[in-house]
Amino acid sequence: MRTRRQRLAETKAAHNHPAYAKMAFVMGCGVQGKGTGSRVLDDDEGTPYLALFDQYGNQSFGYSHPRIVAAVRDQLDTGVLNSTKIMFEEVQIRLSERLAEATGQLLPYSYLANGGGETIDNALKLARAATGRPGVISARGCFHGKTFATLSASDRPEHRELLGPFMPHFRQVGFGDLDELAAALDDTVAAVLLEPVQAEAGVIVPPPGYLQEVRRLCTQAGALLVLDEMQTAFGRCGTFFAYEQFGVTPDLVCVGKAFGGGLLPLSAVLGTERVWEVLRVLPSTFGSSLGGNPLSCRVGLESLAIASEEAFLSGVKERARTIDERLNAAAERHPGIVTEHRGLGMMHGLEFTDGATAGLVLGRLLEEGVTSTYSLYHPNVLRVQPPMVISEDDLDHGLSVLEGILAEADAHRSGTAAGGPQAAELSPVTRTVRLPHPPGRVLDLLHARPRLLDPFAADTGRRAGEGPVAEFAGRLGDDAVVWADHTRLRADGVLLRAEPDWLWRTLERRVTVTDDDGGSRVDVHVAWDTDSGAYEDMLGGRIGFLAGTRLDELITALTAELDAQAHAPGEAQPTTPGRKSADT
Repeated sequence: MRTRRQRLAETKAAHNHPAYAKMAFVMGCGVQGKGTGSRVLDDDEGTPYLALFDQYGNQSFGYSHPRIVAAVRDQLDTGVLNSTKIMFEEVQIRLSERLAEATGQLLPYSYLANGGGETIDNALKLARAATGRPGVISARGCFHGKTFATLSASDRPEHRELLGPFMPHFRQVGFGDLDELAAALDDTVAAVLLEPVQAEAGVIVPPPGYLQEVRRLCTQAGALLVLDEMQTAFGRCGTFFAYEQFGVTPDLVCVGKAFGGGLLPLSAVLGTERVWEVLRVLPSTFGSSLGGNPLSCRVGLESLAIASEEAFLSGVKERARTIDERLNAAAERHPGIVTEHRGLGMMHGLEFTDGATAGLVLGRLLEEGVTSTYSLYHPNVLRVQPPMVISEDDLDHGLSVLEGILAEADAHRSGTAAGGPQAAELSPVTRTVRLPHPPGRVLDLLHARPRLLDPFAADTGRRAGEGPVAEFAGRLGDDAVVWADHTRLRADGVLLRAEPDWLWRTLERRVTVTDDDGGSRVDVHVAWDTDSGAYEDMLGGRIGFLAGTRLDELITALTAELDAQAHAPGEAQPTTPGRKSADT
């Protein structure tokens, strides 16, 4: 019988996003329930998950922040909820005024919209209008959204192949490479578009002095500096805006995500008076049907108020030091699996040696009730970016869980985990074991119970013959899952195959038994393909961990059962030498 989780995953795969449905299910994500602070409940189990990641900045103020929720209630009670777009909307005007104050009036104008991509588009329109130039320079590895303009800025080869051609007049330089930027800045460039910290490239912090020199080069070339602070604004890096730390003032800065308090869509582009001149010349340049509506703006005001408080920013700096120190120490302890630790403020990344290790660690974190994720364009990088309101105790707990899992993963990789599972493996997972029992005895057991060595079977001891099972009771770790499966009994073993479905493109488990000097050699081969594209390795690390762990347990159980049979009263004893060591 399908669980609620599986029904939701299948529906998401069928009607929304197949790859993300598989990712969430395989990693063990529960059904989202109520959230408070840095914790959110699994609606099925009632158990809380602790967030070491703030959903790409959206939950920077945590789940259901009481002041944000109160702001929503207050605005609902006023009855002023809809935008007329022609009358003076007080809460929207107050929010624009407050944004200007947050920049010290250096960027006194703003335009409110809904999402990040929409606002980046608005910034690029302003830049072209202000300079009369078409060109945009961005940095390799950047992420600015999913509109055509922002995808053109990111210029990912996989997106270009599928969605191209992209918009003209976009080009890229290396993040941190001033020489390449200087060479690219000519009289056709309207804007240089950068993130102060590249989040989805793997949390890349700019080298010292880089942004200051970028500012100088832009001014010299007559181009505008546009900073995308969707994930860094409102305190994430230790100052209200990240650009304050680098001693620069951009011509345009884009904010969003946390701006809506984690509840409502809200974004904005802030700019100088000179850049805003286009709205005097062509007032219809911008438009956003629900952008800047009264309810979102009321939440935006409260978000700014929270992030402006001295105690809030002090708390961010204290927790930032804790994260930095402990992740630095963890990276030094585990150089076999962690190649680098990078970060600024409360925005950090741990780069692993491979995607399989990243998948193993992510899955184990979820098993221990802690959430995190990977960098979109660098899946080897684990993100450590908790809500800025996380308590010291919760942060300590989350980091302690992570440290324990890193030690476990490192031990597996180096093969020193006493009695533990094997290192992270990708498809296929294979095992070979030699037994002092005749092949016929082993085959009799497998043919009677063909799932004895099936790491995905909920009941490995179930007696069954050949043929299909329409609703096979499977497992992924501790999670129940149902799919259609086939059993084929062969002269030398068994072959199990899943029907292609929402979860598996292919899944095969093959056990072969051959003679080995009077004893038996048992070869197990487990192979799968989830059809997850770029996520296959990360999912494979999780699946391989589960399959390998379970398979080792099943081999041990099979060996014990055969030994017990051989030594039972009246049983003929094997004449072969003692068992040879397993070759795994």
